[in-house]
Amino acid sequence: MASMTKDKLFKSTEAGRNSKSDNTTNASRAIIDAEVSAREKKTERLRKLRLEQEAQAEIAGEAAEPVKKPSKKPAAKKAPAPRRAMTQRPR
Repeated sequence: MASMTKDKLFKSTEAGRNSKSDNTTNASRAIIDAEVSAREKKTERLRKLRLEQEAQAEIAGEAAEPVKKPSKKPAAKKAPAPRRAMTQRPR
């Protein structure tokens, strides 16, 4: 009879087994990586366009002024209405 070793008798369970949590983790990491890649591409594209626009403004003789965002001032609080004195009713 052929020699029996543990490799021939028992199947390896680690090589082919992926749990549901492993599959979920891999799927979520793939989605997150795709989002990060898309965000970085968009940022690079917008940065390139902004630099080109600033360069064209300098060529045209206009000084490139930074865009100021309007400040959000908190709304003024209204004074509370004066409270009326409560009178006690006779019992």
